[in-house]
Amino acid sequence: MNEKDYFERLYDVLTNYKKDYELESIHDALILWFSEFYFNLDPDEVKDRIVQDTKAEGIDAVIIDQNSYTAIFFQAKTVDKFEKTKNNLEENAIKLCLSGMNLLINGDYKNKITPDLEKLVNEYHDYDNTGDYKTKIIFLAMKDNPVDFKYIDDFKNSHSGIEVEIFNFKNIIDVYEKEYLTRKKKLPGKITIDVISNILIKDSPAKSRVFTCKAKEIAKIYDTHKELLFQENVRKSLGLKTAINAQILKTATDGLASSNFWYYNNGITIICKEITESVNKKIIHLDEPQIINGAQTTHAIYDAFTKNQLDENVELLVRVIESVENDFINNVTLYTNSQNAIRLRDLASNDEVQDKLQYILKDTYKYFYERKRGEFNTTYKTPIEISKNFGANYKTKIINNEIAAQAFMALFLDKPAQAKKDKWKIFLKDGGFYEEIFSKKDKILAEKILLSWALLKYIETKKKAYRLEYLKAEQQPFPEKIYQNDFVLQAELFIINIFKDYLEYKKGNLHTKDGILNIVRVLNNQDGVDDIYGVDDIYADIILHMENYITKIKKNDPKYYPNKYFRNEYQLLRMREYLNNLQPIIKILE
Repeated sequence: MNEKDYFERLYDVLTNYKKDYELESIHDALILWFSEFYFNLDPDEVKDRIVQDTKAEGIDAVIIDQNSYTAIFFQAKTVDKFEKTKNNLEENAIKLCLSGMNLLINGDYKNKITPDLEKLVNEYHDYDNTGDYKTKIIFLAMKDNPVDFKYIDDFKNSHSGIEVEIFNFKNIIDVYEKEYLTRKKKLPGKITIDVISNILIKDSPAKSRVFTCKAKEIAKIYDTHKELLFQENVRKSLGLKTAINAQILKTATDGLASSNFWYYNNGITIICKEITESVNKKIIHLDEPQIINGAQTTHAIYDAFTKNQLDENVELLVRVIESVENDFINNVTLYTNSQNAIRLRDLASNDEVQDKLQYILKDTYKYFYERKRGEFNTTYKTPIEISKNFGANYKTKIINNEIAAQAFMALFLDKPAQAKKDKWKIFLKDGGFYEEIFSKKDKILAEKILLSWALLKYIETKKKAYRLEYLKAEQQPFPEKIYQNDFVLQAELFIINIFKDYLEYKKGNLHTKDGILNIVRVLNNQDGVDDIYGVDDIYADIILHMENYITKIKKNDPKYYPNKYFRNEYQLLRMREYLNNLQPIIKILE
């Protein structure tokens, strides 16, 4: 396929991202898409870190990747026609960004940059001061490389600890092909591994083998199949700069320690369609293998192998399980891994409780409960189908189960900070929130999910309106008056939690089906339904009191910024105590 075809495909993908995530531009969509598929980051988290200001010192986004302990500053450049991809990245754009970085890293930037950027940079310095995080600048450009690298070279000479990387159009297409499209490619065929020693042979209830092999065997297999081996894996490589992965690499390349690699490392787990062996059990064949646990180990070994540093003594523990049963594979994958919100969501999608929620919400209330991303579009392929089932305003009828679960935690479990900070635990069954949220004993769970979603959508509508004000604040006579409510951009889950107090005081019953549906009708502004709760007044009152409280916090805490503040359970308890002491519900009735 030629580059023009790739450009058109990618541009269509970015156009869909812009629409699906309600982004300002294709430019923002590129940052979001790239962050998700190159860095394996949550797109909803990235969205909040894109700077919506053309004067933001040449910085388009500030992203904290806590998996690889990296702070990433983005500058992105997009084009609307293929021919423009042949243009060079402008040197002035590079100069502006690197000059801005000098100010943000070493200079006195306080009150000299936009409030949006200042909050993100403050947070960056908090992470950078720990000494655990590295800093990276990425120029993400749907163009060719710059004519001259002078500005980049000068910056790197002055800031030896900061990485600067350019992803030009060809690099971006490489990510599209090797990362984005691999999700849809065929699994590897048959692989063969030489066995050093068999440890366990088990044939029931699922055929499995546990054995030791040379680490270089796995490195060679990865060299052949690359990321196709990890399509069922919960976590991709987190990068060799994490403390754990760096230690794996060190052990695999250290002459003295390499003989102990087998003892220090947990090895890898492989699921495959069929296991066959030689008569002497010294050669094992695996059909359609998937490494479901051990991506970090595999990537570390491969890195050492490609640098000719992988010690010959390194041996690896391998566990192989033969199965084609999806539920069993999902459970093995789930319980051999510990985190990743998006993948765990997919693994839980076939649970009985998820099925029931989807049936009830569609058949009874005409909402589509989306158990995994993209499910709506694959279920309903034509406008006629969509309109028939959900009407013309169908986008308001799609309930993302992960986002609804966050709202549920805030509304019914009183855990707004954890819902925001520990989202990855929502679909974790052992040690997470899954059983607490999706309880099989809750007979009105579908209605509670619907209410949580409806309340969140109401608050997000208010948030969207404020966002428009926020972006145009500098054009207003008193921009500081608008900026002081910037907490609105991060506080939606806490606002939900406070909303509950008001609704209950106004005789809204959140514990019966009829009571919940009454509130949903009001929130949805359905025709003929009186707003007996005064939801607009409730929202305004909550915002007023939060504004007063946050204003005091800002004066006393120079490190305050909302994207971190609303992840702190203790801070939220303090604010709730303040609000309760004011008795705001009595005030609104007066």
